[in-house]
Amino acid sequence: MQKTAVQNRRPKRAFGQLKPGKGECMKRGKIILWVSVIIALAIAALIYFNWNPEHLLRMNEKTVFLADIEQNGREAYIGSLAGADIPRINGKEEFQTTPEPAFTAEPVDVVYTGAYELKSWVDPYIYRRTRKGRKYGAPKRKAQFLQYKNPDGIFQNHTDYLPFYLLKLPDETYILAQIPKSYAKDIQNGKSVTLPIGKKVMKGIPKSLHQLCDQYDADTGCVYYAFCDEWQEKHQTAVFVIRAGVVSVVFFGIAISLILIGNKVFGVKDA
Repeated sequence: MQKTAVQNRRPKRAFGQLKPGKGECMKRGKIILWVSVIIALAIAALIYFNWNPEHLLRMNEKTVFLADIEQNGREAYIGSLAGADIPRINGKEEFQTTPEPAFTAEPVDVVYTGAYELKSWVDPYIYRRTRKGRKYGAPKRKAQFLQYKNPDGIFQNHTDYLPFYLLKLPDETYILAQIPKSYAKDIQNGKSVTLPIGKKVMKGIPKSLHQLCDQYDADTGCVYYAFCDEWQEKHQTAVFVIRAGVVSVVFFGIAISLILIGNKVFGVKDA
C-alpha cells in the first residue's frame, strides 16, 4: 500500500529545536568565534594593565628594621616592608622637614589624581620594527607624563607609568606619593596600611597636578617615593614574562570556553 501524503510528512520541530543549515551554522560559528575573542581580549587587557606580579617575586622578602638600614644604607631597602622601628610620618610638615634617611607612613585615605609619570627603569623610546624584529627609523620618545580624565579608570597604563596619589596622613594633611597600586587599593578600601619604606624625592610634576595639590594644600616640591629603581630594572623582564604568561593563559582559556558554550547554546555542532 502507498503511504498517504499526510503519512509521508515529517513532523515539524518546535521553534527552539530547529537545526540551522550548513551555511547558517558556519555563519553562527564565525560570529561566536569573533565575539568570544573580543570578550577574551578585553578581559586579558584588563588583567595586563591592572595586575602586577611583583608581589610574587617579593613573597619571601624580609621585613626591614633600622639596624639593616644603618648597616647597608637606605637605597637597598626603599620599597621594602617596614619594620616596627622605622619612623612613621604623620603629617605634611613632618614629611617636609624630616631628617630621617628612610621612613614609612600609615595613610588614612588616598586620592587618585589620574596623573602618571614614565617609570625611570623602562625604555623611554618606542621603536619601529620589521617583521623579523629589527629596529628601523628614528625612535619616538614616550610622553613623560600622562593625565587621564577618569582618575580611577581601568584601562590606564600601569605597565610603563607610575601613578601619582595624594595621601591623607593621620594629622589630616596631604602629601604627593608614588606607591604600589595594591597599597592604594587597600587604603581606598579602608584597610590599615603601613607603606613600603620610602624616601623624599624632589622632582617635577605635571601641570595638571598643581591645581589639585592647591585644592588639598599639598606640597608640589617633594614626593613620597616607595620604589627601588635598581630592583625594578633588574626584575622588569621577569615581571613582563609572568604577566604575559598569565594573560595568555587567561585569554585562551576564556576564548575557548566561550566558543564551546556558544556552539552548544546555538546548536552549531548539530549542523
